[in-house]
Amino acid sequence: RHLILFLPGIALSAPETFPAANGLTRTLVAKEPLLKNPVSVTVDVDGTVYVTETARRKAADLDIREFTQWITDDLSHTSVEQKQAFFRKELDGKKYQDHASLKDHNKDGVVDVKDLTAISEKIIRFTDKDGDGLMDSSETFAEGFNTEVTGIAAGVFAWRGDVYSTIAPDVWKLRDTDGDGKADKRESIAHGFGLHIAYAGHDMHGLTWGPDGKLYWSIGDKGTNVTSKEGKVWSAPHEGAVLRCNPDGTEFEIYARGLRNCQEFAFDDYGNMFGVDNDADMKGERERFVYITEGSDTGWRCYYQYRKSGEYQPWLAESISIPGGPFQPAYITPPLASYGDGPAGFAYNPGTALSDRYKGSFFTSEFPKGEIQAFKVEENGASFRMTDAHTVVKGPMIIGINFGPDGALYGADWAGGYPLKEKGAVWKLDDTTVKDSPVRREVAAFLKAGPTDVSTPDLVTRLSHADQRVRLDAQWELAKRKALLELKAVASNPDSPRIAVVHALWGLAQTRTFDAAIFTLLAEGKDAELRAQAAKWAGESAPEAQPLLATLLKDPSSRVRAYAANAIGKLGMEGALDAVVAMVAENDGRDVYLRQAGV
Repeated sequence: RHLILFLPGIALSAPETFPAANGLTRTLVAKEPLLKNPVSVTVDVDGTVYVTETARRKAADLDIREFTQWITDDLSHTSVEQKQAFFRKELDGKKYQDHASLKDHNKDGVVDVKDLTAISEKIIRFTDKDGDGLMDSSETFAEGFNTEVTGIAAGVFAWRGDVYSTIAPDVWKLRDTDGDGKADKRESIAHGFGLHIAYAGHDMHGLTWGPDGKLYWSIGDKGTNVTSKEGKVWSAPHEGAVLRCNPDGTEFEIYARGLRNCQEFAFDDYGNMFGVDNDADMKGERERFVYITEGSDTGWRCYYQYRKSGEYQPWLAESISIPGGPFQPAYITPPLASYGDGPAGFAYNPGTALSDRYKGSFFTSEFPKGEIQAFKVEENGASFRMTDAHTVVKGPMIIGINFGPDGALYGADWAGGYPLKEKGAVWKLDDTTVKDSPVRREVAAFLKAGPTDVSTPDLVTRLSHADQRVRLDAQWELAKRKALLELKAVASNPDSPRIAVVHALWGLAQTRTFDAAIFTLLAEGKDAELRAQAAKWAGESAPEAQPLLATLLKDPSSRVRAYAANAIGKLGMEGALDAVVAMVAENDGRDVYLRQAGV
């Protein structure tokens, strides 16, 4: 064991290390007093580590279980403004003076709504001055998140100096423009989250880039009611959801809904989104491994939570919570499996991280058990099944997880159970025998330098790189340059690696560019994955109906049929409706994800 000495704001000594599964090692990155009560962690492309700290959880961001007399009122709220007005009416300085969960935080002698503004969430930035991997100091990068309706700082994501954070009711974009280590520029790029008091912890999490270059994140069942920058209202007030928008907040939309509290999620190499959603603490159900598709509804509604014993409970009676069962409604996409225990963090190996053993693996942290699990997926009809599930780490109470540019998996350690105990740590998981391999060094260098000064031919080469982050970086830059000829050349070349063709199609979709000849070439090709991706591209980019999509509804691959049906819906191809109905009828409910695509 190593002796760790702490001076104010400074941590000294060699990192603590512990063995994990299959040759991996868990290593300490930082611990109190450098941080406390961490919820999420991110590592920027230059290696800078950020975490979010909560102080408001159940202190100023209240938990409805401790105010059950408010449940009916809380369920009536469909906007942040309604919740704010409720707090101001109820916490008037006369009631609740002796309530165990309400304190005089601002020390003015009275318990009222002002006490909800006395505690702020924080984003912490770390510095490793000597390069030994153990953080030496920390500072507050941003604070001042403390309105009556502010939730907890449950998500953070850094990318080339921009730091995004999900702190209901807002998604924040922050930046340090003068190099002093503190955010001097901040903007709410989306507002209108957390309409209900609900359960503590059902906040916004999971910030990440999608294959389309958009920012994605999730919210628990505290609800969403957002007016986009274009003036469109997006409302899902009684359920959790996955959201997305452009990096500047434009084109906000609800991507998927009906989740309960899927805190983090991840995309695989082919753009499939997965996560693990928390259960409702009801007898006979478990957490759920979910495949989250665009436009899907997983079936949860927050008012199910408060049904009393003996009352009709659709969540259980209609088999909504399980992969399949009697009376399951046709409008939902059910979970792939009942799986997990208190899932929090979720991440996908981008390809060169950890070791070859974990290429293609997903990781999920199970906070109550103090474990990190790993698994892979394989195609199963229009969806997937889990394989190779096993425990990787036992010990720390990890919440948020994220891969760093160095290829290690970083985790925020709550280190003290559910109450706020002013403890915390950051750990990283890695295979120390390959952490300095040439490809890992190359990836870190590519990510740090960025693609701006890379030649277009070199960017095209990177579309088939071993690391997902390098491929996406190249794709986004090619789309930004409108390198349409180069992207079309990759997509139409039969010698292009499959993964390069996929990224070329995604890049073309980002520019709303469609080529009917390339679509036909791929849609009639032998590669089922490329037929599916071509259908997706057509749905997102084609200026008019594509009759070949109707033909793909009879494809031997269920995945291709599902993507074709989704594309037909996006393009409004009314002439193909009979073919869609025929596909749904032939499926006869056997593949629920194919059914959802048809509907």
